[in-house]
Amino acid sequence: MNFNDINRIYFIGIGGIGMSALARYFKKHGAEVHGYDRSETELTQALAAEGMYLHYEDDVKFIPENVDLVVFTPPCRKTMLN
Repeated sequence: MNFNDINRIYFIGIGGIGMSALARYFKKHGAEVHGYDRSETELTQALAAEGMYLHYEDDVKFIPENVDLVVFTPPCRKTMLN
């Protein structure tokens, strides 16, 4: 996959230090960034202030349509499988 082809991206666990850095990278390069985290923090508030779309409800209805890529970490995957 070419990073230039990613127009809309969704992060599960966007409030982590690594995921937030990736989210900022894609936002800086023109992608529409969406994401979920369990709780609102200063970091997630900053991401929202930078124009990213975040939610804190554990519900798939908040995942936007036509996402080009979903990014998650191994701890998020373990949580999703339980």
